[in-house]
Parts: sequence; structure tokens; C-alpha cells
Amino acid sequence: MKTDWTVYIYKQDRRYTTGQRLFSTTVWTDRDAAGIEREVVALKQELYPAADGWCIVWEPAMKRVRNLMSGVEIEIPYNTPRSCDPSSELYWSM
Repeated sequence: MKTDWTVYIYKQDRRYTTGQRLFSTTVWTDRDAAGIEREVVALKQELYPAADGWCIVWEPAMKRVRNLMSGVEIEIPYNTPRSCDPSSELYWSM
């Protein structure tokens, strides 16, 4: 199944509390899970090796959730905080 993916590229940086800084964010469209993994492995080998302090993380761009009040399925960004997610009680209690 093809979907959109968000790819985050981080660089090791001790000036940040997390130990890494966000270098790039890109949305890749119409890729299946195996295809995105192959491309990320190629990027890690050629341009962003882990030995040089690079880290690549990928996740689906959108996720489907069910609205808690109406029961309708909707799509929201994958990294939406729980307080902004209509499928959580926290969203409706504020």
C-alpha cells in the first residue's frame, strides 16, 4: 500500500538538549514501506553515514483516527499532540 512519508534527518550536536538538531524535513509521496526503507538505507550509506553523526527517522505523514464525538473517521498528521487529536478525551475536555 502506497502512502506519504515524512523523513527527518538529524545531525549530532551537543549544543542542543536532545544531543541532535533537525537538519531536514521532507515529505515523500506515493511510496510503500519497503521502498522508503531502501531509499533511506541508500541515503545512510552515501550521504548521511551514522559514523559522522547523522540519524534518519521516517514515519507516515498522516494517520486515520475516529472522532470521539461523531464517530467519523478523519486523517490528521502523524505527530499531532494528543491534546489536538479529536479521538482523545483530552481534546474534548478542554
